[in-house]
Amino acid sequence: MNRDLDLLAYCGLYCGACSFKLAVDENERAHVLSLPDRYEKAKWAELESCPGCRSELAAGGDDPCKIRSCARARGLGHCGACTDFPCGDISAFAGDGAPHHGETLANLKRLGELGEPAWIAEQQVRWTCSCGARRSWYVGTCPDCGTSLPDHL
Repeated sequence: MNRDLDLLAYCGLYCGACSFKLAVDENERAHVLSLPDRYEKAKWAELESCPGCRSELAAGGDDPCKIRSCARARGLGHCGACTDFPCGDISAFAGDGAPHHGETLANLKRLGELGEPAWIAEQQVRWTCSCGARRSWYVGTCPDCGTSLPDHL
């Protein structure tokens, strides 16, 4: 499988812009410090790497994510490919108040328009600063070059 496709969560999130993932990958706590207040405890917790929901590390046991377990059971690469899209589970996730979750329905529709490889390429451009640094959802200023990032959430 294309490793870039591992950055596409079943729910339509682009994991390449995940604040937690980038904080670990880039060793830069600014990615989590910029999270909304609902994540206050996580801002100062030990940074842990997320294997991503497509990883085999995320595959075993009792799956706590309804969206992932449903997509896997149906053999789908993402919820946008489902005949029941948008269902109650993905709609509830998109409307739970987390701004990055709020992008999932539009992301899944865009995935349907572009296809997975083109969508991943579009997201990589969107979430990379002009200096080449990777950006996360909530960071408004690039930690590497200080450029204001207008597309943050």
